[in-house]
Amino acid sequence: MSAKPTVDSRNNWRLVDELLTHETDSWRRTMLEALKTHMQAECGGNLDALLNTMVDEPVFHNWTATDDSGPKGYDALKEFYSGLIGSGANRFEFNIERIVIGDDTLVTEGSIRIPFSGSMLLQMGIDGVDEGSTYATRGRTVTFWPFDSSGKIIGEDIYSMTTDFDDLEEVTLVPYLYGES
Repeated sequence: MSAKPTVDSRNNWRLVDELLTHETDSWRRTMLEALKTHMQAECGGNLDALLNTMVDEPVFHNWTATDDSGPKGYDALKEFYSGLIGSGANRFEFNIERIVIGDDTLVTEGSIRIPFSGSMLLQMGIDGVDEGSTYATRGRTVTFWPFDSSGKIIGEDIYSMTTDFDDLEEVTLVPYLYGES
C-alpha cells in the first residue's frame, strides 16, 4: 500500500520565497510579500490579517466555463473567507509552479489540492468516506492578482478546474498555523 499524499499549505509560498531571495525591484518585492502574507493568513485561518492584505472593496472572480461566483465587496469577501476558514478548506495546497510578474499584477499557476474532512463530506451526502479521515479534490489553477498603487490586493481572478467529489483521494493534512516560522 502506497503512502497517502499530503496537503501542506507551506508549499503555497515556496516559489514566492525563492523569488524573494533574488528579487531586487522594490515594487515587485512589495507585491510578492503581500501575496505571501495573504496566502499565509488564508491558510492559517487569520481572517483579520487576510482582509488587511486587500483593498477596502475587493472584487473576486471565480470563473467556471461561463459563470463568475466570486464575492464582490468587503462584506461579501469577509463572509466568503469566514465560511472557507470555518469549513477547513482554507488549508489547501496550491503548489505554484510559475509566477508571472507584471507592472501591477502577479499571475500564479499550479496544481491544487483542497481538503475536506470525512465528517463534512458525510454531512454533504457523500458516501464511502470515513468520518475521521481527510480527503481532497485536486486540479489546476491559474490566478491573476491585481494590486493597487499602495500594494494592496484588489481581488483575485481565479480559473480553476478540480476533480469532482466522486474522485476524492484520501490525504494526510499537515496544518499550518498563521505566524509559525
